[in-house]
Parts: sequence; structure tokens; C-alpha cells
Amino acid sequence: MPDLPPGPHVMGLPVQGRCAPALSPPPLGRAWVLPPGPESVRYARTVLAEALTSAGVPRSAIGDAMLMVSELATNAHQHAPDHGPHELWLYACGAPGAGPGGPSGDGPAEGLGQARCAVFDRHASARLPGYSWTSGDYGRGLSIVRELSEGRWGMLRTLSRSAPRAQGKAVWFAVPAAVRLPAELVAPPYGTVVPAPSV
Repeated sequence: MPDLPPGPHVMGLPVQGRCAPALSPPPLGRAWVLPPGPESVRYARTVLAEALTSAGVPRSAIGDAMLMVSELATNAHQHAPDHGPHELWLYACGAPGAGPGGPSGDGPAEGLGQARCAVFDRHASARLPGYSWTSGDYGRGLSIVRELSEGRWGMLRTLSRSAPRAQGKAVWFAVPAAVRLPAELVAPPYGTVVPAPSV
């Protein structure tokens, strides 16, 4: 597959509704500032697993979500290391502040809703910078995200949660289970930003 032309694409196809080329407000929910370096991947896995466990997400879905967030945090670390600090977001689908064409999605059904997870970096390009679709392991990681999320993933040009004027992108996926997120993730203080752990 040739290199992608400029513009919103996911897995080689133009994206309709999953990726907003215009800047959108970030979705509200819990945000964690990731520590710099490779430690960011382990930290992202740990805090996401704890949050999803507290929400009663099935163990198999937590395992899939941990694998997906590992891929996204690794990609941010490898391909946007100078565009940090990176952030991990967890929010309810349709949460206040979700932008058009981004991670707002469908509404909840029968009291349960979709939880979404995103990794944000401050690289403002509408493409996924440094990701190769034609060689190596880079494309394979995003293929894992596509498969495990059943195609419910994408990229949003948006703003940082820890530095609201900083532009960048959030690559997101749907947690593969219908869940009822705890109130602290969807209601005040739903705007909480957890600082990076001290090293």
C-alpha cells in the first residue's frame, strides 16, 4: 500500500466520522499524565486496568484494553517522544465535551454505555506521524487495535487536558464491553487530571 495522502485516514481508508480534520474539544472524563519514556506504557496499562476493574469490566475485555493501550502508548513514545507529556484518557461515550466526529459516538443502552480510552500527544498533525503502513511492526500495532476494538477506533485532533491550549491528537478505541463507568469518571469531578507519578 503506498504512503497515505494528507488528510484523515485509518488503516488506509478515508475516515468518515471517526477522525475529525478540524480541532475538536477534548472529551471529559479521567485523564492521567503519563511519565516520560518507556515507563509510560506500563503506567498506562496499570491505571487503565485499575479503572476498568473498578467499573466491573469483564477480565477478558480488560486484557484486550490493556493490549490496545500498550500499542497506543508505545506508538506515542516511539513516534512522538518530543511532543509530550502524553496523556491517557478514559471517558464515557457521549460524555460532555466530546467533539463532533470524535470520540462521542452512540448513547448508552439499558443503563450501560461504551467506555473509550485514548492516548494523547501534542503532535498536531492530522495523520498518525511516523506510523508506517507498509513495513515493520508499526502498522501491526494499529491492526491489533482495529481488531480488538472491532473497528471502533480512530483519531481526533484536539486539545490537551493538562495544558488546555496545547494542540495535538488523541488516538482512541472503544473498550470491548458495555460498562457502567463509576460516577467519578462521568460526573464531577469528571474533569480530573491526574499528574504523572514522580520518578
